[in-house]
Amino acid sequence: MAVGALSGALSGHFKDYGIDDDFIKDVRSQVTEGTSALFLMSEQVTVDKVLEAMKGEQMELIKSNLSKEQEEKLKAHFLVEA
Repeated sequence: MAVGALSGALSGHFKDYGIDDDFIKDVRSQVTEGTSALFLMSEQVTVDKVLEAMKGEQMELIKSNLSKEQEEKLKAHFLVEA
């Protein structure tokens, strides 16, 4: 129940960054009790190379693209410059 409440709150929060409800629902359906997720933000990644590097791991890659403006807004929220 707590996971549902948290994912609902995150859904509204991340919509501000261009991460839509469909993406959130997709993640929510796959990250279930007993599993985990790693969220990675990167630039200029070749998906095939990521998949090759993770070969043999029990994982699924879920990806999304943000506009430059959405990316900058997300970075500004989460990254703190040293």
